[in-house]
Amino acid sequence: MKFPLSKDAFKEHSFLRICVVHFTIFSVLLLALYLGFIFIYTYLLNNSFSTMEDILKYKTEMKTDHYADIPIGNFKDCSFIVFDEKNKVLYASEKELKNQIKGSDTYMIENYNSTANYSITKYKSGPYKNGYYIQRCETGKDETIYSTGHLIVDAHLKRVSGTLFTVNQLTKSELNLLSGKLIDANQNEFSVTKYSYNNHKGKARTFIYVYPTFTKVAYDEAERDIVKYIPIPIGLVILLILLQTAIFDRSIKRSLQPLNEAMLSYAKGQPAFVDKKSMPAEFEDVVQNFENLMEALAKSEAEKDKANRDRQRMIVDVSHDLKTPLTVVQGYAKALADHKVPEDRVESYLQTINQKAIAASELMDSLFAYARMEHPEYKLNCVEVDFHEWLAAYLSSREEEIRLKGFFLDTEIPDDIELASIDLNLFPRVFDNLINNTLKYNAVGTHILVKVTEHNDKMTIYVADDGVGISDEIGDRIFEAFVTTNEARTSGKGTGLGMSIVKRIVELHGGTISLGHLDGYATTFVIAMKRGFTKKANA
Repeated sequence: MKFPLSKDAFKEHSFLRICVVHFTIFSVLLLALYLGFIFIYTYLLNNSFSTMEDILKYKTEMKTDHYADIPIGNFKDCSFIVFDEKNKVLYASEKELKNQIKGSDTYMIENYNSTANYSITKYKSGPYKNGYYIQRCETGKDETIYSTGHLIVDAHLKRVSGTLFTVNQLTKSELNLLSGKLIDANQNEFSVTKYSYNNHKGKARTFIYVYPTFTKVAYDEAERDIVKYIPIPIGLVILLILLQTAIFDRSIKRSLQPLNEAMLSYAKGQPAFVDKKSMPAEFEDVVQNFENLMEALAKSEAEKDKANRDRQRMIVDVSHDLKTPLTVVQGYAKALADHKVPEDRVESYLQTINQKAIAASELMDSLFAYARMEHPEYKLNCVEVDFHEWLAAYLSSREEEIRLKGFFLDTEIPDDIELASIDLNLFPRVFDNLINNTLKYNAVGTHILVKVTEHNDKMTIYVADDGVGISDEIGDRIFEAFVTTNEARTSGKGTGLGMSIVKRIVELHGGTISLGHLDGYATTFVIAMKRGFTKKANA
């Protein structure tokens, strides 16, 4: 599966780029550390088992007889001795070598690049028991091995027969040299080889090189010596990991610093702008979402402030609207109690007290309904009805009341069936408040229109009148709490909550309400609700 990368995936401030760069640097450093350890390991191991090839790198020093300049100390447990053409010692890197290898012994040591070697076999039985059969073998160009001479010595290394050498008695050290080894005073075994050459003056030189014999025991010992250095590369790896982690952590924090600073600034009430160019490409969505969140929080804060102001205003308005009728009730009741009201005015006082009590009761009822519907857990108790039939029945129940008050009711409601889900206890209040508003604020003779239209998935209800109308200033705030057509709030008409309650009821039913326009009418309320389905009436 392919995962496409955005065009900004490797831009300068890309998080992916940061990760790739740090991973690459870490990998390169780790590889360099590994290769360095391998190099050192190989170097130390090779120096533990050097050969004549290693010494021949210093041919210049050998040709010029500057043997002291050969760094034999770099080759562990190795040494050399040099003889001139008369088999006299010219130089020995170790004094003990002068006693261990004589000039007369050099002929028994094969050249390192020679195709010949000595083969020594010990007799385990027979007349030469514990004696040795020494044979010089040479390999031809066709890889054929053939003998160029032999020598038989007894258990005391005395010559018995053979064509090799002219000596009648071999020493133990000479026998060892024939087999290419040297045993020191501590019984440590070394390999021995020689290199014959002429120096820069043409004089013959014999260079004898003594080095540790390559055996499994010696190899294991050399490895053990090297293993004790392993904590060094391990420590370097740990240090590298810690260092790279710290650098990577610093890079990430520095990349996210602008967003972090913006969050801290916002927490202190000081909103800050986040420069997207300074952020990793992968975090642009996070930055955008953060900015959206900041805008949403700012908007929420503004709405919260407005809600607090509205709540304060509501408290003041409720206090004012309750104080006016209650003051009248209190004053009239005291006057009656103190018998200060003439007999012919008592009835008028009692009616006024009753009206003001009703007004206060209506205000409290409206306030309770408004607060109850504003509660987030408030739920409707909806049933499915034929809306056209229900609305016609509702208007029919109010028609006589409207006529008696000198108003006229006109309706335009289709005859077909239109199903709607409404709360039968709550939804009638929409029309109660709208019609009652018209009856309160308009003159006798005003026409009221209730009209229903349907289009696509919407059902639109118009409640209009040809009365005095609503000013633009009030119209913009008509659905806010405690807004009436009388801004002085001294008329005693309405609570100022009616339109707020209407709006909330409509919204709870999934609809909207607004001020609209119909030709011939001064005020038009437009309610838009979602349709159920329409079924044509039977013919």
